[in-house]
Amino acid sequence: MENKRTLDEIKEILKHAKLQLDDLKTTSQTIYFTENNLYENNLKLLQLDATLLGEVSQGEQDEHILNKVSVRSIFYDYLEAVPIKPHLKKLRQLLNGSVYKGREYEFEVDPSKCYTFEELDKKVQASTKELKEALDEMDVVTLNGKIRLLDFEYHFKVLSYMLKLIDENSWQLDEIDYQETVESLEDLAPKEIVTGLFEKYTEESQVVDSMQLYRYKEDKVCTFFAKVLLYGAGKFNLSDFMQAWKESVPDGMTPAEDMVYGIAVIERREGQNQDIIRAFDESELPENLTERFKVLFEVKEKWSVAEIAPYIRPLTTDKLDVSALLAKYARASKIDGVKYYSSKHGV
Repeated sequence: MENKRTLDEIKEILKHAKLQLDDLKTTSQTIYFTENNLYENNLKLLQLDATLLGEVSQGEQDEHILNKVSVRSIFYDYLEAVPIKPHLKKLRQLLNGSVYKGREYEFEVDPSKCYTFEELDKKVQASTKELKEALDEMDVVTLNGKIRLLDFEYHFKVLSYMLKLIDENSWQLDEIDYQETVESLEDLAPKEIVTGLFEKYTEESQVVDSMQLYRYKEDKVCTFFAKVLLYGAGKFNLSDFMQAWKESVPDGMTPAEDMVYGIAVIERREGQNQDIIRAFDESELPENLTERFKVLFEVKEKWSVAEIAPYIRPLTTDKLDVSALLAKYARASKIDGVKYYSSKHGV
């Protein structure tokens, strides 16, 4: 039996409760639930919008006022905002429009394609913190307030000038003088360029006679010179590459194979003693995880964790780290006690 009351019954209840009809608050929604057929009479839904509520409150006593409302759609699903990794392809596209090659080439650059950090922050789908972290990993400097991507050859030239000062001044690797470095190169490159590269490649080491000294970061310097050797060279015999690499870096620095993970791939040729290395940069891979793993396993059938990690770490989240992504998208196997990952479904 349906539970309904007439207006007279409601007035009688109000009288006993010592309330006036005006004391009642307008009903905005009435719902009856049922465990059976949802279309039975014991399920009722009344939704009063603001217009109808306004008309009811303005109507005369006992007057029934209706406002027709159209139901556009019924939602059975909901959307949830969840954090994702930043989309950085656009960042590189924007910066590629104003690559810095040196003072003599600045006439070629369209000023409207040079962006401040704040302008990039508005254009790139990333948080301010994520944008700063992404720029820290890129070969960029701030020049006249604009973020500029350095031309690869120009980058190599300026960094080489900086490293030559080690021998010219008989510095130890942990006794690099910042002021001397900047002043020595002031006629060769803008101060902002030298300062930017100095911040990228050095860290504080010791204080001597109240002067802060620095050391070059071995891994960053070695990795960059590995890129120089691989740049446009195609494939390299691994042993020849390692020898040339060792000779290209400052004395006292020791290149290691794991320094090229993320910028090059090594093809192991069992029994031939002719392992091959070639350029394969993480930044060139698709941002979509499925597509990225597909490309990785097309390039190389089996990867060790150390080799593949730099290629998937940029797409990790708080809930999905490198191990979780490998478990989801790849198949594990062991060879001579070493774990390798390959495609789950074949390539």
